[in-house]
Amino acid sequence: MNTNYNIDVSVVVVNYNGKKYIDELLASLQNQISKNFTYEIVFVDNNSADDSVKYIQQHWADKIKNLRVVESKENLGFAGGNNLGVKESHGKYVVLLNNDTKPNEDWLQNLYNFFINKENIVIANSLLLFYNDYIKIKFHTQDKFFISNKIKINEIEYIIDNKFCRNLLYNQDTLTCFGHSEIYIPLINGVRDYNIELNKISGLENDKVIIGESEYTFSSTIKINLSKEVIDNNKKTLVQNAGSGVNENYDGYDIGFTDEYDEKYMKPYQITNSCGASMMMEKEKFISAGGFDETFFMYYEDTDLSFRARRNGGEIWYCPDSIVRHIHTGSSKEWSPFFIFHVTKNKLLFVYKNISRKLYLKLLIKQVIHSIRGRNMNMLKGSLASVKILFKV
Repeated sequence: MNTNYNIDVSVVVVNYNGKKYIDELLASLQNQISKNFTYEIVFVDNNSADDSVKYIQQHWADKIKNLRVVESKENLGFAGGNNLGVKESHGKYVVLLNNDTKPNEDWLQNLYNFFINKENIVIANSLLLFYNDYIKIKFHTQDKFFISNKIKINEIEYIIDNKFCRNLLYNQDTLTCFGHSEIYIPLINGVRDYNIELNKISGLENDKVIIGESEYTFSSTIKINLSKEVIDNNKKTLVQNAGSGVNENYDGYDIGFTDEYDEKYMKPYQITNSCGASMMMEKEKFISAGGFDETFFMYYEDTDLSFRARRNGGEIWYCPDSIVRHIHTGSSKEWSPFFIFHVTKNKLLFVYKNISRKLYLKLLIKQVIHSIRGRNMNMLKGSLASVKILFKV
């Protein structure tokens, strides 16, 4: 161990108005197994307005001695917040962890052992699982039928999420289901006593809902009560990220996104880029690679860093037994104006920096035309923002 470092690992957590996640996050970090290393928690608060810092001081400061709170006077974004956390860290290795997570108790131990025993590694990526487990509902029909996308889970309304649907047509308010359609329903609002209510708008009398080995005739409204035994035998764990990649259009993506967790994701493999929700680097290599580019603010900053880190000769690996439960987009809403603006801007910045300037101009023109035709002002603003950043106009 480098004697210049006081501890082995610094876990850096960036928080912005995430008080609701603090208890579960810090309870899981407090109980981490650490047999052959020491670690600290560096909690960076990005000028939250929800009294996150005050809450930690009142409820956690005396419980976790290796916890340090670093306060920023402004919201530095995910990129700047993590850069600040790394700067303030004392560990030889840094682990970046989202605040909306619940790591397994051996998450850090397994990640650390994997990293120090892998030659030529520059970044290690944990396995991120969706926070809730799910019940898979299948359908049987001779034709097709329509159901409302609004269901009830223990009498509380829930809108079925498009990303957890298979082989169906997702309309504004309805789902068009066929004989091979599937939906995954989260195990929320109670697990021991779990009731699902679905409403069919039109279809045949012999349409059926299938959960595990059980079939239910689906005539109009159907209420299904699932016992704990049925849930335990049929619940599915879904992958949120088993490493990251970039497709042929230079869109970043999560490997395994919404797949059922199975043997395919239980073995390590090399990847092109890492997800910043749970990743490990040597501190000196994070700094020598330039850290996160703060013009990205959030989104694509981990992809950009990964490409720069690999150019320096290192490999990026997926570590399957370093497992984190993650509330996907817990800090920002997917496809919100904020999301669209930053993803559009940062994709262009990533391409300019890491692929080619010629391709950047081609994509810029394409995205400007597409945003004008679709009247998507957030995409247009994001595209033009990349020009302002790169050419300082």
